[in-house]
Amino acid sequence: MSTSGVVERLEARISAQSAAEQSWSGARAAMRQVEGRGYSVRLATLANALGIIHFDEDQDVLDLQEIVSELGAASAASLQERVLRPIDTREGRPLTTALVRNLGHRAWGRASRTPGSLTHESLELREVCSEAAHRLLVIDDGGDGPVPVLQTEQDVIKLFHEDHVVHWRRLIAAALDQPWSGRNEVHLTLVDPDRRPGEFEGVRQLIAKCRQIVEEDERRAVADHIRSTIATTGLKQREFAALVGTSPSRLSTYVAGSVTPSAAMLLRINRMAGRHRAAQAPERLADS
Repeated sequence: MSTSGVVERLEARISAQSAAEQSWSGARAAMRQVEGRGYSVRLATLANALGIIHFDEDQDVLDLQEIVSELGAASAASLQERVLRPIDTREGRPLTTALVRNLGHRAWGRASRTPGSLTHESLELREVCSEAAHRLLVIDDGGDGPVPVLQTEQDVIKLFHEDHVVHWRRLIAAALDQPWSGRNEVHLTLVDPDRRPGEFEGVRQLIAKCRQIVEEDERRAVADHIRSTIATTGLKQREFAALVGTSPSRLSTYVAGSVTPSAAMLLRINRMAGRHRAAQAPERLADS
């Protein structure tokens, strides 16, 4: 990623005393200037975020794609939050709200349905924008308060077009807390997909993304459990694989989290590890 190119493209578009210039100057002043790759990446991430917020041009989306490719969607969103927070202090976080709203517009709004537009022509870029928006929404900003109540289609429309990221994050937090309860699908049924295709697709994608994130967390938790269980036995992975009746390569996929074992296999892993520890206990006592 050419970090200097991202910065130069923003600076070429801002004029003195403009909102973009004020955001750029304020954020740079708040950012601790430590020379090196870390600082240049933070600066480029800030420039790209402000580009999307204030100008929302196609090149900004392409630059975001490079940033996400290099950092990963979750890390990129975390960095966006960190560089924007010092200057995004007004009620409702208007800068972060604009960033999420513009990304959503590209991902599932009118731009995604307009022939000839960048994201209409590229499923990959729509996914980049959708993932970036959602990752910003799942960030815990430490705020608390009531979750917005959605009972009618008009409530959903107002939420999309008049509300802000603070309330959006509360809704997403509630969705992450109970991703399969059916409550989120109720919100989807409120929206007519023919009359409000953008809002309908936005709700649908956000529900799917919440479930995806929870599933990823669950897979990581299972992999962590398997790694720690194997470690308690003192066996090498090849030895433990033989103990539970699977191949070393298969066990390595469980340990890495790329494959989640069946409930029966997970039970076997726990049982066999426990039996091995119990069998080794008398030997350890004798040695001591």
